[in-house]
Amino acid sequence: MHTNHFARKLFLAAPLCLFAAGCGGDPMMDEAMMGEAAPGDAVTETAAPVAPEDAALGTSEQAVSLGGSYWWGTSANGLTSTAIGTATNRTCFLRGIQGNLKGTSWAGAGVFQYAGNWQIFINQSNSKALSTAVQCLNTATNRTPEMAWYDGQAAKLLGAVTASRRCFLTQVEAAGGFTSNSDYARVWNDGYNWYLGGNLGASGGARAICVDVPTDAGGWLWIAGNPGTFTHNLAYDPGGVACLLSGIGGNFNTSDYNDGVSIDYNSGTRYWEMTVSNSKRGWSNCVK
Repeated sequence: MHTNHFARKLFLAAPLCLFAAGCGGDPMMDEAMMGEAAPGDAVTETAAPVAPEDAALGTSEQAVSLGGSYWWGTSANGLTSTAIGTATNRTCFLRGIQGNLKGTSWAGAGVFQYAGNWQIFINQSNSKALSTAVQCLNTATNRTPEMAWYDGQAAKLLGAVTASRRCFLTQVEAAGGFTSNSDYARVWNDGYNWYLGGNLGASGGARAICVDVPTDAGGWLWIAGNPGTFTHNLAYDPGGVACLLSGIGGNFNTSDYNDGVSIDYNSGTRYWEMTVSNSKRGWSNCVK
């Protein structure tokens, strides 16, 4: 968790090691799954990888490297952003949203491309704490155009399913949405195509991009009780594994940089972890 961040302070974390990254195959949206897990339990969409007997073997199979890890948070109104590096041969995705998306007008957070670079941003008029975490990957192989989905629209086609295509969120936006436990937006595939969609009780949406990376390393849905915060393991990472957000949901109405959904790497255990708080839910897919 981000426990010591100050508003409007950018943290540029040096790459921990080399990773392969993307998003794992998620067979269907399965709206019925929403709510089936007890608070604090996981719906495991694919089996968690087991730590190899010889962890060094994992480094020989990595396909792409981690391209930078970033955090951006502020309670200031308006658009605040900063460049985090080139978009050439490099793609950036969400790994966390925390704080307040609730207000009388649009609020959003994440990452976008501008003038050949990636920009991490917060945009709001709520005067509340809002933060985002972003992970960049040193690949742009077969990168798809960014697609946006908003409540009330049909699910948006991201691209056909291929052996290597993985898709993740890049932004989340709200103007009344993401204020209910049942609200969510996510990417998934039905075996034929990748889609971006969801269900929100009021205005809001999300954006997503796909890139090619080799191997699915597992997918998870974690749901927090309310109140409550917990952290659980995702994929073991001996080197060459990364985990990013493929979906997010819940009630984001608290002015708190530690209240939300985040994915972080624990170097002490060598696992990627997801932390969720107070009715939030997060979908993660890990790849190598």
